This record gives sequence, structure tokens and C-alpha cells, in this order.
Amino acid sequence: MNSTPERRTNKMHGMAPYYYLCGVIGWTWGWLGLVVWLDMQPFGFPGALFMLAGGLGPLFVSTILVGLGYRDPEMDADAFAFLCRALDPRRLGLRWYGLILFLVLVLALGPLLFDADARSGSWATGPLSFLLIGLIFGALEEPGWRGYAQEGLQRRLPVLLAAVLIGLFWAGWHLPLFFIPGTYQYGLGLGTSEFWAFHIVLVPGSIIYAWLFNITGRVIFAPVLFHGVGNLARELAPDTAIGPAIWVEVVMALAVILLAWRWMLRPHNTKTT
Repeated sequence: MNSTPERRTNKMHGMAPYYYLCGVIGWTWGWLGLVVWLDMQPFGFPGALFMLAGGLGPLFVSTILVGLGYRDPEMDADAFAFLCRALDPRRLGLRWYGLILFLVLVLALGPLLFDADARSGSWATGPLSFLLIGLIFGALEEPGWRGYAQEGLQRRLPVLLAAVLIGLFWAGWHLPLFFIPGTYQYGLGLGTSEFWAFHIVLVPGSIIYAWLFNITGRVIFAPVLFHGVGNLARELAPDTAIGPAIWVEVVMALAVILLAWRWMLRPHNTKTT
């Protein structure tokens, strides 16, 4: 045979989005579960290291799967190539930077239109640690959720269905944070209306991310930038009630479905590099 063992392995494996979805839940719940079980301080030593390991689960699990051969060899030769492709800003055309900035402004400022108390609030920045966590951790989730899971699922399922499924797992992935004092999620409270709102909003959010990922030519850096800068912008903007934020994301999700329903309702089998 003229194909190498590596190529035969890659062809046999292919992308494994379901391995990713289950693996990232297990990885992150495992690390954050230890923080809860051992009653660690999340921003002290060694709790911060466990939080770091758990928060980077989407990046680690997707990279590990690619390294193990669960990848499309026409897109990535190895895990390093996957990371380079995911984090390379040169792959994103200039016009898409403008679109991403517009979307970030809508998500950050749109809720202010429906919340008079927030409009009169301050624009003071939060703690630097929160800004960095939102920017860096948000950005580094995307090689996993969109670059690997969305790419793999939408080859088998309609794009919209893939996005909804990822949104459900994405919501569940955050669950341990509600048990860790000092996190934003812990402040929302377990089982409160804000708890349910936080989880619900991630489903329309996932649809927006899937649309952005595809409309830019499946450039992973597009959702990477959108997630990181979006988290930063929302941290800088005055706090709003979670209700207006949900409505803004729901309206945006409905808008992108209407704009792109023809291709969002079918699988996206073509491959990109």
C-alpha cells in the first residue's frame, strides 16, 4: 500500500465531535469538582491551577483529540497545525474584523436599551483579573466549541441543530462554577431565575457563534476574537439585568437564522483549510 500508517489512522479516525463533547464535560467537571470537593480557594494556590486546568478544557480536549488522530488530515497535519490555524489572526479578512466589532457592540450595549438602571450606572472596569479571565479564557474556548465540535457536527447534522446541541453542552460545561465561591456564576445562585437564564442564553449564543464561524469561511479565529473581545466589552459595560441580555441574544439568533436559513438547515459537508 502506498499510504503511510499515519494517513490510514487519520482516515480511519476522522473528526470525533461526540468524543469532544463528552470529553470536555468530563475534563472540566473533574478539575473543578476537585476544587469544590476539597474546598479550595479558586484564586489561591493550588485552587487557581485546578481552575486553570478546568477552564482550558475546550482547548486541551480538542487539541488532544487532534493529536490522537481524530482530525481531518486535509485541514490539520497534527495538533500544532490545528492550534496555528485556530489562533492565526491573518486568516481572518479585514471586513470580518468590522463585523465582529459591530456584533460585540450590539451584545455589550444592546441590553442597556432595555435597562434604565444600567444606563445610569458607571462604566468603571472590574478587577483586572476578571478582565483577563474573560478575555483569555473566553477566546481559548473557541478552538474546541466551534473549531472542533461545530466543524465536526455540522458535517453530519444541519448547522442549526449542531449549534443547538453544542449550546446545551456548553451550558452544562459551566455548571461546576455555580458551586465555587468567588465566581460570577456562584453570585447568580444555584437554581435561581438567573441560573436558568444563564444557561438558556447560551443556546441562542451558540447559534450566533455558529453563524459567525461559517459566514467567515470557517475561520476559527473569528469566534476566538468574538468571544474574547465580547467578554471584555461586557465586563467594561455597566451591569444589566440578565433578562435584557437574553432578549438581545435571542433576537440576534433569530436574525441570523432568517438571514442564513437555507444553509443552516442542512449539513455543511465541504471542507476548508
